Amino acid sequence: MKYFTASNGIEVGITPDGFSQLNLNPKGNRIVFGSSVSSFSPDTTAALREFFQAEADERLGRWRWPQNPQWVLYPDEDGDVVAMDESTGQSTSLLTRLTVSRFPNAEGCPAARAYFDAHPEPKPWQQAEAGELWELTVEGVTRTYASIASTGQNDVYIRFFPTHEVNAVTLGTKAPVISAGHRIFPEVSS
Repeated sequence: MKYFTASNGIEVGITPDGFSQLNLNPKGNRIVFGSSVSSFSPDTTAALREFFQAEADERLGRWRWPQNPQWVLYPDEDGDVVAMDESTGQSTSLLTRLTVSRFPNAEGCPAARAYFDAHPEPKPWQQAEAGELWELTVEGVTRTYASIASTGQNDVYIRFFPTHEVNAVTLGTKAPVISAGHRIFPEVSS
């Protein structure tokens, strides 16, 4: 049996039969997948592998395409991505939403499209700050709303207060009933 030695010195092995078993050898730091102490089915083993892979992906700041997991994407601070096919080691140059829409079948673009679909760009009103006026379309009706700071248990968040009603219900910036909107004060400079 072949063992992998982790950075903490613990050795890990797996048997060829596809069943993984956990056995901490009392004589040393060795975990053997395949002994007779405790066993996991091949499905459970696959789930554990995926769990640890997802944990590593999060730690490394990358996103793995669920439908084609050999593709990992590395987003930058602007929301663009570099796509890498782990099975070949090939990676793309920086891919933007515009690039993906213009060249949907180019190398890495289907993976980038999946990333962009899973991480939509925030709507303008979701970036609102207190003290602004917004024209929002709510349930098909367009009206003016003021953005106000509201305090929660441990933080401050923005809510929209309708300027056309007294004692009206406020809306959060991510309220699904908001379908469109733009800031009207202060004016957005180009």
